Amino acid sequence: MKLTEGPYFIIISVVITLMALHWLYRCLSSFFNTRHSCLGRTSPYHLFLRYLVYPRTTFRLLQIDTLSPLGFVLLIFYFAGTAIFNFVGATTTAEKGVRAAHLALANLIPLYFSSGREFGAHILGISLEAYGIIHRTTGFMAALQAAIHVTIGYQNNAFNLSSPTGFNGLLGGCMLLSLLILPMVKRRVYEVFFITHLVCAVIALVAIWRHIDSSHSQSRRYILASLCGLTATGALQLLRLIYRNVAVGRKSVRIVARPYSEDIVQAVLYIPRPWKVRAGERINLGVPFLGIFYLFQAHPFTIAWWEEDYEGNADSISLMFRARTGFTRKVLDCLEPDREYWAWIDGPFGPSSPQNFGSSREIADFGHILMVTTGIGIAAQLPYIKELLRKYRNASVNTQTISLVWQLDRTGDWESARDWLRQLVKEDDGYMLKVAVYDPLRTDSPQEPRKIGHHELISLYGGEVNWADILAGEMGKRTGKLLVTALARG
Repeated sequence: MKLTEGPYFIIISVVITLMALHWLYRCLSSFFNTRHSCLGRTSPYHLFLRYLVYPRTTFRLLQIDTLSPLGFVLLIFYFAGTAIFNFVGATTTAEKGVRAAHLALANLIPLYFSSGREFGAHILGISLEAYGIIHRTTGFMAALQAAIHVTIGYQNNAFNLSSPTGFNGLLGGCMLLSLLILPMVKRRVYEVFFITHLVCAVIALVAIWRHIDSSHSQSRRYILASLCGLTATGALQLLRLIYRNVAVGRKSVRIVARPYSEDIVQAVLYIPRPWKVRAGERINLGVPFLGIFYLFQAHPFTIAWWEEDYEGNADSISLMFRARTGFTRKVLDCLEPDREYWAWIDGPFGPSSPQNFGSSREIADFGHILMVTTGIGIAAQLPYIKELLRKYRNASVNTQTISLVWQLDRTGDWESARDWLRQLVKEDDGYMLKVAVYDPLRTDSPQEPRKIGHHELISLYGGEVNWADILAGEMGKRTGKLLVTALARG
């Protein structure tokens, strides 16, 4: 290893150490039930969160549109530091090419840390957003360094496509570049992205291994380190899958699909190993009945609802989604309503963004909460209401009122969540929950709603919501901390 490459790996080690300390802090914070709000609004930690962690920049970098100021600064240091290590101490062009190759190989280690983003973020104790930024950034850097290495080799006439070494080097570089392009089709054709991304990643690793001469043992150690990390996390994930889906004396995971309207599906999963569900948790779902193409393919969903046993653990969880293309469309078209099918799950993961809300660590720290949503976005709000009501019964929340404003998007939206909303207002012993549902397709007067539900706590309005008036009204009649959560249609 060159002298100037040493600091690069020192920085990587420092980052890993900081992530480990962050994970330890979260564990201790959860154990002692601490709250950030006790530090005060002018504490250094609160100011750090307010100005560096929670705000989001308005521009995109590497297709990342959720960068915080702190994340942006760290990325600048990362790119600048890597550029310095590319050139400092390298006296010839050939040395710069070798340096670029080593840096590309070094970035493969975090890039191949885990086969799935959810599980990688879970192991490191960071948010899915943070892990996605790390994965995308190191992938970009690996491809960039590989391109520099290939370009310099071509200029020095050290690149020969007719030789196996040259061909495999070009193939590995092309596969890394393709991994940067594939995310552009992720939202449109998830199944194609998933399989192609996996195949390109495997081909890239094999091609790079064959490109490196066996005499360069130092370079091959990077590949071995990447494989060791991927194998270790893969084994842990496999054990977790077996534990979550198999229980002696019980049936494996079963799914029952219940369609609403033409494109809304409510899927109930009966699980063999109950766990205490937290609002915001996600799972990856696979349904082998959909075809051999979907046998080992899992799709991410947020848990919308759950039913608890006498110990407070969920023995069934429910998902709600709108069928579009691919997996969700196959579920709607292929699964017969109210019939059980074998399925498998990976998870749970989350909750999202370790439940940081402003200066408070949990949503239950706020005295008043205004939840606004449209369409099927209601599925992401319901778990927080359910959890708040449970904590209210245990006298472990500061929340006094919850106002839910839901504007329907299409026919079938109301029916998909109607029973859950009625159950929530029935469980609301303290009358803290008020629900307002707006249906643009109804001609009822917005000033005279139709009251339904337990104690008529659900109000059905005709027309669309005036969001400005809703927010102004809540701010005018509430004192103390008010949290506004917003989710658009899914």
